[in-house]
Amino acid sequence: MPATVDNSARELIEQHGTDAVYAAVERLNQSIDEGDQIGRDFWAQVVHAIHEHQRSVSNRNPRKRKVAPKLPLQADAR
Repeated sequence: MPATVDNSARELIEQHGTDAVYAAVERLNQSIDEGDQIGRDFWAQVVHAIHEHQRSVSNRNPRKRKVAPKLPLQADAR
């Protein structure tokens, strides 16, 4: 099932971009409302996979990091 979770997460990201997590949460909530525990667990994993993907993309883009980049050390001028 992990490949199915990952594939579903990637498809939602392709379809919805940064709003993919909202689409997955909507399906998660629908599963909860219907009492579908298997669907609930699946969509919860998809939500997590989307967050992981977005986190990894954010970490690769230094402009979006919240931590200031390290500046190069300057040599002592003696």
